[in-house]
Amino acid sequence: MLIVMGSTGNRTLHSKTESSFSSVHDERENPLESTRLVEVLSELRNLLEEYAPSWYTEKHHRKTESALRPKKKH
Repeated sequence: MLIVMGSTGNRTLHSKTESSFSSVHDERENPLESTRLVEVLSELRNLLEEYAPSWYTEKHHRKTESALRPKKKH
């Protein structure tokens, strides 16, 4: 579930599936887009870690860290 603030300050709920997002480290399609996504996710992670909202759980932390960790090349 994703909460988006509208221009009037109202919150809107959007549901999403995790499978709808590809890995941010899949640089085969567009390396510049991948780099931008990693930078944005890193900034969001830093804000969440600094302000620690009550809903930001250890599970969220682990998922974020996992998404930012580079994939191992086999």
